[in-house]
Amino acid sequence: MMQILDSEKEQKILPLFRLAFRPFFLAASMLSAVSMLLWGGFWAGNTALSGYMYSNPIWWHSHEMLFGFTGAIIIGFLLTAVQNWTGNPGVRGWKLAVIFAFWLIARLGMFTSTPHVLWMVIDLMWMPLAAGFLAQPIIMRRQWNNLFFAPLIVLMTVLNALFHLIALGGSDIPLRAVSFATVMVISVIVLVVGGRVIPFFTWRGTHTEQITRIKGLEYGALVPSWLLLLNVLLPLPEQVSAFTLPALLAVASIMHLIRFVRWRTLSTIRVPLLWLLHFAYLAMIVGMLLLAEHYSTGRMNYSIALHIVTVGGIGCMILAMIARVSLGHTGRALQIKPIIVVAFVALVLATLSRTLLIALQPTMTIQGYIISAGLWALAFAIFSVVYCPILTQPRIDGRPG
Repeated sequence: MMQILDSEKEQKILPLFRLAFRPFFLAASMLSAVSMLLWGGFWAGNTALSGYMYSNPIWWHSHEMLFGFTGAIIIGFLLTAVQNWTGNPGVRGWKLAVIFAFWLIARLGMFTSTPHVLWMVIDLMWMPLAAGFLAQPIIMRRQWNNLFFAPLIVLMTVLNALFHLIALGGSDIPLRAVSFATVMVISVIVLVVGGRVIPFFTWRGTHTEQITRIKGLEYGALVPSWLLLLNVLLPLPEQVSAFTLPALLAVASIMHLIRFVRWRTLSTIRVPLLWLLHFAYLAMIVGMLLLAEHYSTGRMNYSIALHIVTVGGIGCMILAMIARVSLGHTGRALQIKPIIVVAFVALVLATLSRTLLIALQPTMTIQGYIISAGLWALAFAIFSVVYCPILTQPRIDGRPG
């Protein structure tokens, strides 16, 4: 009876706003494709820029990829997943539209206007709203193991505020420090979610024996990850952090590697929805190890190590997850079109162009930026075109969502 009533209510809701993954996955992917084309154009010498990008291109790139793009994907994923976790209907209809409207208006402001407190206020609204809708059913069902996602979203809001204060000249905190802290928050979310779903997806997708979770190994991977996050966020003395930061990066990455080798990566080679997830998780590990090398000896280039995490780890994890989640939550079989495999390969090549190419040929650094940006834009443009009808039309099985 409840499903019938839900179905009747759903008919009055635009399909795009029936669950959070729909507007956020589609709009964030389109945003990232356009943003990366502009970013590549900037490095190619295009000076016809406007908005925040004209005022501070590095700030704009960091902010929009970490918050405008990745933040939107995280919100879309969590507000959709909480329905499965708790059994309560996810936020939809006008409530979802309000959250999305704040996100969208802020993005348009970034493109068209120079830094202003108005855009800061608007951009700081959508994440706390989402955190509230996320926490409510989790608290009602007392699923305390999932509640930590809500304060992490609030934490990202605080970091977003610091980003805006830097743009407005109201903070002297280095942009690199705030962006690195944001990357670490996102990395912990990716590692936690990846550690939950990748073994399960691999087991089901390869029809092999179930991959069991070893409690001690799980704690061994997650505890140093949380300690790493605390190390980045707490105002520790520089001489203390100089030792603890690379140590925690190294320990966390090694423990995640031990966890990862049990996931039968070789069995996923013929399943694109799986091998990109495995590539992304491994990129997170490699990037964190190289960041440990950077902070301990200084020999490793910071930007290269960071972009192994952001492009290869976070970016590839996002594309693999949204391709799968969008199919499953619209009632479709988990079978992707060949053109989506092209998008997967393009994003892997974007990772290699931004990192390995530049590391091997430093004289091609600018070319590496441009090639990587173009390949990223291609990957998410393909996703946007192929998945637009999927995300804007009702579920094919007639169920709510």
